[in-house]
Amino acid sequence: MARCADGTHAARRFLAVAGAALSLSLGFSSSQALAFESPQDGVYEDRIDWGVTGDMSGPAAGSQHPWVKGFQSRMHLVNEKGGINGRQINVLAEDTRYDAPSERIAYEKFASQTPVLGMSGMGNSSAQTALVPMINRLKVPVVGTYTTAKASVEPTNPLIYGGFCGFKQMAQVGVGHFANSLKLDKPKVATVHLDVASGVEFNGYMDEAVKKLGGTNVSIPIKVVAADATPQVLALLDAKPDFVAIHGVATTSLLVLKAMQQYGVDVPSFAITYLGTPSVYQSVGEAAGKNYHFVSCFTPASAASPEAAADLIAQAEKDGHGALQDDINFVAGWVVAGLVAEAITEAGEEPTREKLVEILNDGFELPASGLSSKLVYTSKDHEGLKVLQPIGYDYATKKFKSFGDYADFEQYVN
Repeated sequence: MARCADGTHAARRFLAVAGAALSLSLGFSSSQALAFESPQDGVYEDRIDWGVTGDMSGPAAGSQHPWVKGFQSRMHLVNEKGGINGRQINVLAEDTRYDAPSERIAYEKFASQTPVLGMSGMGNSSAQTALVPMINRLKVPVVGTYTTAKASVEPTNPLIYGGFCGFKQMAQVGVGHFANSLKLDKPKVATVHLDVASGVEFNGYMDEAVKKLGGTNVSIPIKVVAADATPQVLALLDAKPDFVAIHGVATTSLLVLKAMQQYGVDVPSFAITYLGTPSVYQSVGEAAGKNYHFVSCFTPASAASPEAAADLIAQAEKDGHGALQDDINFVAGWVVAGLVAEAITEAGEEPTREKLVEILNDGFELPASGLSSKLVYTSKDHEGLKVLQPIGYDYATKKFKSFGDYADFEQYVN
């Protein structure tokens, strides 16, 4: 097994997970794989069951449902290429509607009722935090979380692996980039954020990043079910920030940007990765959206090289998701499914939950793919994706545009 310079296992073929490395369906090795079953781990002769949870019909569906579709599309491609060691990957998707009790029920189901080798998603940060004791007890590994709650990775948990850009890095890159590009010595910032665990966490990281530059940050909470952002924008008028940070769901950005335009708050804004969707830019229009950006460890298809985006674009069209190929959440789901496929491949012909955890916790790396920055897990760090870049939207070409390469923004991450 290949290793990195620091001794971690190297996932050697990230861009080829849907190719030959995943198509070991012929020959003697395949016959050995087909002889092994572990139903309690979701592993059968001809398939591996893998769980996914996400909000597909609730308040966060605008961002989480595309993520689920991206994950499913990548696995469709893997299966079309022969699966992994002769087995198809059977994705069991549960709609948890951004509801903590539903997330708990789904995890329990994946543990024993319809056992899975592992699961991905879990996009409610409050639910994820509350579920850590259950995860430790039932031991179904969570590989590629849609959001990574601080309690899930600090201290490092061998059963939980981040699959999305971290809030700390989002804050650091966003603040660093805008303070530098706007030439601000002591930036005045306002953070509009959901009043949930991840929102409080993100605002805390904004505080740290801004205060490091000698500036100030004002916290402005908003409800996930809010229908109007007037109170928040009135608070922005009082704060008079140099720029605004936005945490929430797609609706949050829509409400805040429209209210900012209505009340004449004409300052740049950046959002967390989840809110980098074409629908936000298209819905608010150029007047409100021209100064709106997001920071991301994933690259929309239109901002990536044709070679890096080719498989995603082709499979998205084939699955009827062509309109989502530029949705950062669809791209993120696609990348995480690639992570899962590589991890299962590394686990060999007789995969179990225990073996999967051993592979990941011992050290696992996926190189930058053109659709994401490099992902690294070590025994002491399970966040995964650490380097981000600011991204905006070009209304003239209707394409996303990056403000540099990932390497250009490493300076802001610590």
